[in-house]
Amino acid sequence: MIKIRIERQMKSYDFKAVPEKEDSFENNWKNNSLDWLVLMDDGAELCRFRCQTVANYCFGRNATASTVPYGDTVAEGFFKLRLFAERRNFHGEIHEIIQTKDLDGEWIDRNAMQTADNGFQNGRWLVHDRWSEKLGRDSNYAWSAGCFILSSGDLEALNSVLHAYKFHSGDIIFGEVEETA
Repeated sequence: MIKIRIERQMKSYDFKAVPEKEDSFENNWKNNSLDWLVLMDDGAELCRFRCQTVANYCFGRNATASTVPYGDTVAEGFFKLRLFAERRNFHGEIHEIIQTKDLDGEWIDRNAMQTADNGFQNGRWLVHDRWSEKLGRDSNYAWSAGCFILSSGDLEALNSVLHAYKFHSGDIIFGEVEETA
C-alpha cells in the first residue's frame, strides 16, 4: 500500500534568521526545506524529496495562526492526501492535505480547509512546488503557510511515480508526519 511519510526536523521550527526581528521574507528563510517527504510502498521507500513543512510564511495575509506564528503547520500524526487536486493558481499537479489538525489544534477538513466559527473557510493545505510566476523559476526558498512545499522538479518526479502506480485525481493515500531531532 502506498503511503507518505513526512520526516520533520525539529530544527525546521527555527526559521527566523534573527529571532528578535518580526516575521518576514527577509527574516524567515533560515533552516529552509530540511524536512523529507518519503513515498513508501508496503514499507519500502520508493523516493524521498526535501520539503518545507513548517509554516514560515506566517506574516501579512498569511498570519492566520491562533497560538504561535507557525500554528498553521500540519501537526505530528496522521493525515490523508487527496491526489491531483484542482490547481487554481498553482504550478504543476498538486495534492490536498485533508482530515488532520494543525499545531493550533484546528481541524483541516475534507476540503483541505478550515472553517471558522462564523462559517468562513480559511486556507488550503496542499502539497505543491515553489514555482514563482514572477521569477519564471522556483523561488530561492520555500514559503509555507501550512503546505508541504517541494521543488518543481521533485514535485514532477513524485507525480511521475504516482501516475506510474495508476493513481487518479481524487484518489486518497494515507500519510503521517513524524518529528525527529
